[in-house]
Amino acid sequence: MRTMIKFLLIVTTISVLFVACEDKIVTDPEPNPTPSGMSAKLSDIQVKVFNVSCAISGCHGGSVVAANLNLTSGNSYSQLVNVNSLENPSLKRVLPNSSAQSLLIRKLEGNGTSLMPPSGKLSKEIIDSVKAWIDRGALNN
Repeated sequence: MRTMIKFLLIVTTISVLFVACEDKIVTDPEPNPTPSGMSAKLSDIQVKVFNVSCAISGCHGGSVVAANLNLTSGNSYSQLVNVNSLENPSLKRVLPNSSAQSLLIRKLEGNGTSLMPPSGKLSKEIIDSVKAWIDRGALNN
């Protein structure tokens, strides 16, 4: 009987601890969250970066797109990921898992090439979010 009471006491204690800690468990599907407050997902980058700074008429949106690069919703992934750059064919526009070897980042930083967008450099936090997306595999998410 004593053994049964001890067992029930242990099970009850573990159950109480588990329930008490349950609300404290944090799961982050993206390790190392970005400082910009935006996720390192293409869908977020599309809305907060490409749609407002790139995919505009006369640039990378509309009927004629610069550098044959269409960054409108539904097109940006296939136009960027594992696609050779027209400007520098030895580089991919976006090389998954390697923001350092992706022309997109060089353009956003103005690193050895013309700065994009031409209206002015994006914040470091936004560029870091794009880097994080690339370094996490440049998924179509």
